[in-house]
Amino acid sequence: MTNRWKTTTAVGLVSLTVAIPYGASAAAVWAERIKLKGDFRYRYEFIDEDGKDERHRNRLRLRLGIHSKVNDTVDVGAVLASGSENPISTNQTLDGQASTKDIRLDQAYFAWKPISGLMIKGGKLKNPFYVPVKSELLWDADLRPEGLALQYDNNQVFANAGFFHVEERKEDDDSFLFGGQVGYKAKFNGTQVTAGVGYFDHTEIENRPATDFSFLNGKSFGNSLDATTGNFINDYNELELFGDVKFKIGGMPLALFADYVVNTAADDNDTGYFAGFKVGKLNKPGSWDFRYNYHRVESDALFGVFADSNFVGGGTDGKGHELNFGYQIAKGWQFALTYFLNDKGLDNGHDYERVILDLKFKF
Repeated sequence: MTNRWKTTTAVGLVSLTVAIPYGASAAAVWAERIKLKGDFRYRYEFIDEDGKDERHRNRLRLRLGIHSKVNDTVDVGAVLASGSENPISTNQTLDGQASTKDIRLDQAYFAWKPISGLMIKGGKLKNPFYVPVKSELLWDADLRPEGLALQYDNNQVFANAGFFHVEERKEDDDSFLFGGQVGYKAKFNGTQVTAGVGYFDHTEIENRPATDFSFLNGKSFGNSLDATTGNFINDYNELELFGDVKFKIGGMPLALFADYVVNTAADDNDTGYFAGFKVGKLNKPGSWDFRYNYHRVESDALFGVFADSNFVGGGTDGKGHELNFGYQIAKGWQFALTYFLNDKGLDNGHDYERVILDLKFKF
């Protein structure tokens, strides 16, 4: 009995001795291949629009992501986020008598890097197109297009292209988005200049009712509809010109930026632009930044559903100012104040004001 106990103990110790380094090694490999990232934002929002009651609401956003290195050239990732089916927002308003809130799929993608500087992506993914200093003229920051994308960058010339699904129809033609950009980046005497051009072709929109698009639910987001049929009057073939300049003055980062779009498929009300500056950078506790832009977009300059959801309440046909101040409270913790002073409607429009207070946490 004693010998059997000694033998069992010895075998157990040998197994444990082998298992511990193996387990530690496996954990180390797992830690190298898998990254967990997330962020949480608490927001207070005040909206004052002429002709409507003032609105006060508290909102939250939670995003949790897992990103895995499959091999030396392929990554796969997935992100869950709060919110609803809204393609341009992951905010969740606090209401409904403390009802349980939704968590949905925000991203699910693969990324393949076959050669240096080239990346091919597929799935539901972050917007692959370059935006100057976070411009939201064409795309809301929360938009996650669905399809395939190609990105190339050799630190001077860059190109981005995408083929995305917009609306699949069982017994009719589908709506797609085909898009591409080319640009050039240059550095000299501490100044970085980026400039480029893009073209985005939305298919199967003209002469379709807004009800043909599941999220629109009959709304146009500022785009022109036929008064009799309720159909979209135009297609949206958007030509974009963009650029930014980044430099330092007295050690303080400063950026100037501009974004311009014209819908080549429309005869009028077809242009929009976004221009401004940003000073400072959030990179350590006590740091700050300030951003100002002026935004003007005519009703048919771009497909409204994908545009900034905060400016004029979302969509096109408006103009006005946006001011943003950010402050780094501590590591991973930021405060931001944003103010929109807009005119909703370029012809016979009305005042639209929005104040946003954010606490942001990254982990």
